[in-house]
Amino acid sequence: MKKRERGIAIFFIAFCILFAGCSKFDEQDQIKETVKKVVELQMNAPDEKAIFQNYFSDDEGKFEEEYAQYMSYLKETYGPYFTESTFELYTRTDEFDMFHTVADRYDYQLKVNDVTVEQNEETPTNYNFTVDLDYVNKDGEKTAIEVTGVAIMRDDQIAKMSYLGDKQLLRSLYSGGLE
Repeated sequence: MKKRERGIAIFFIAFCILFAGCSKFDEQDQIKETVKKVVELQMNAPDEKAIFQNYFSDDEGKFEEEYAQYMSYLKETYGPYFTESTFELYTRTDEFDMFHTVADRYDYQLKVNDVTVEQNEETPTNYNFTVDLDYVNKDGEKTAIEVTGVAIMRDDQIAKMSYLGDKQLLRSLYSGGLE
């Protein structure tokens, strides 16, 4: 009987170790999916629902109602992925609609083809990402581009997200598109 109890104990310990390892793996997958989802939301642009000015009419009496609709969209779309303080900051600084607004203004489109996300080995709360996307100008010409960035995670939510890499490319996207 002691052999059987020892066997059960060994099986139970092995199961717990395996389960703990899988939980960590699942958590990493969830974080990577969070980063990927936010990148896709921000960079598949323009999305008319994401553009701040599209919520407002000329009727000043409806401003509060229209603003509430926009805030509701942001909270529903981005709120689950960001820490509360980052969500509030990005709302005030137009981080959520930046690609959408400029793509709409300059009549170009961004279409995300692939997003790869990897945990930074030196700083485990940082997740580096690479976005492969198509830039389509107003004449319909398509250019493949790559944008890199980093997301800093706190409690499985994004505490900061920065697009890095080719600064000239990013400046071009913000100021009228690629030349």
